[in-house]
Amino acid sequence: MTQVVAVVVYGLPEGTDRATAVQMFRDSIPRYMTTPGLLRKNVLYDEGLGGGVYLFESRQAADAAFSDEWKTYMTDKYDHPPQITFYESPITMDQQYGCVYDERNAGNVSE
Repeated sequence: MTQVVAVVVYGLPEGTDRATAVQMFRDSIPRYMTTPGLLRKNVLYDEGLGGGVYLFESRQAADAAFSDEWKTYMTDKYDHPPQITFYESPITMDQQYGCVYDERNAGNVSE
């Protein structure tokens, strides 16, 4: 199965500084910890922008996570709709944990 990376970017509410944005991101962690098929999320920040790089086990899991309900939640929370771009991720190398995910190996992680 091919993993999927989703890059999400959205504008932050006018006047949101970095500290406030980071706290908003922290507050959302419990919501994402229970998302089926979500393997990892890296939070992104730049002045006036927030976002995330999500690693999902499949495109189906990504599509389910980014439902119309989620898009409405994000738009209401941040005053801007999220922009989402999907990429297939056939290989994931993780130097921190010393392993590689390769779809060629049917998703078995090698060290």
